[in-house]
Amino acid sequence: MAKRSARRSLLYIPGSSQKMLGKIGTVTSDAVLMDLEDAVSLEEKDNARSNVAEALQAWAGCGRELICRINAADTIWCYEDILAVTGEPLSAVIVPKANERFLIAVDLMLTAAEQKKGLAPGSIEMIPLFETAYAIANAYQVLGASARITAVQLGAEDLTKEQGIDRTREGREFLFARQQLAMAARARELDILDTPYPDIRDLEGLEADARLVKSLGFTGKTCIHPSHIETINRVFSPAAGEIDFARGVVEAYAVSVAEGRGACMYNGKMIDKPVAERAEKLLKKAKALRLITE
Repeated sequence: MAKRSARRSLLYIPGSSQKMLGKIGTVTSDAVLMDLEDAVSLEEKDNARSNVAEALQAWAGCGRELICRINAADTIWCYEDILAVTGEPLSAVIVPKANERFLIAVDLMLTAAEQKKGLAPGSIEMIPLFETAYAIANAYQVLGASARITAVQLGAEDLTKEQGIDRTREGREFLFARQQLAMAARARELDILDTPYPDIRDLEGLEADARLVKSLGFTGKTCIHPSHIETINRVFSPAAGEIDFARGVVEAYAVSVAEGRGACMYNGKMIDKPVAERAEKLLKKAKALRLITE
């Protein structure tokens, strides 16, 4: 079974770069996104596909979730991409320019590829890439197009290009898109992955951007350079203080319920059922990330 990661940090690697693909075992991101689409020139599409297929086999069992961004469903490369990468090491495919038609088409192509490769139907997950105004405006509907969908990613470059606006350091120009996507994906109980921060040298801006999207409900962030991984992992991991507070909340609420009172005060804050459940969720995440053992 392909490894399913925590999906805090997801590093894009061009499929045309054998050198970078050869370093997958050394990166510290939760997942590696091998790219066959925008990072690859038209002339390199076939070579990139072969490179990624080889990398998937070479790095099976490397401890990273292995994901591939295929070419869009209406291109001549899409089905060949799917046939090449479908296999046991692959966890999911990222579907660019996502809409209902493309997602249904890729779902069917994955089913055919799984049958050909002897995999159980539905083995490969899908992560739609939302990078059009249509996808954002119809987010909840689009995310219901396939049972394979386990996460969604925002793509700000194509989205802002379509809108005819420039990206800024603060990202105010697509704040609505982030909020809309976060609400729709949360309603569908999916992982919510943010667009890469474009300036690889601006770690301060990266951290501010990551903290913003975390506050909106995003669960992770993609990146285009290994130097961004540490910051993203830190932002999307519970801090020691948060863990201690969550433990206190859970314990205080459990005592209060046992005494027949329900809501209670803890460290000057009112604790009721939703607050306690949020704390339990944080502790569950900390345990999954091996930040705590119990």
